[in-house]
Amino acid sequence: MKKLNLLLGILIGLIIFSSCSNNDDSNSNSNSIIGTWKTVKEVEVCTTGNVENYILHTCAQNGRTTYFENGTLNITGYHLNNGNCEQYLNMIGSWSLNNNNLTVTTEFDTYNPSFFELSNDILRIGYYVYDTDPSRTCDGENLLSHYYLEYVRVD
Repeated sequence: MKKLNLLLGILIGLIIFSSCSNNDDSNSNSNSIIGTWKTVKEVEVCTTGNVENYILHTCAQNGRTTYFENGTLNITGYHLNNGNCEQYLNMIGSWSLNNNNLTVTTEFDTYNPSFFELSNDILRIGYYVYDTDPSRTCDGENLLSHYYLEYVRVD
């Protein structure tokens, strides 16, 4: 009987231990907006399916957007000024994400992008053009479908 109780205790312990593995945590972080991101490019997608990529200058890629677990965020931006890479933006705000609907509020405005994709360590945030400027075109005379900024996770 003692051996059966010991065996049962070991089995229960193994089940509990295996259900608390680190694999769950690492997968959830890669599909979470929480973390630090850098913008790498702007992408325009035409109604024809043609995609135009605009890679950001290395200076602009120094900017970071950090989404914190408590719903706050910090955005820094960099640009070239007379050949020097300078920080021009340091903004704080708040964010929420409900059913792939992102809302970002800063001291200046509230933003509700209509295009949101998060896959592993790639984040895409943008707008369908009819939301902002229906006269904007690409690929000759075809209307622009949507555009977005693409971010990669840095931390």
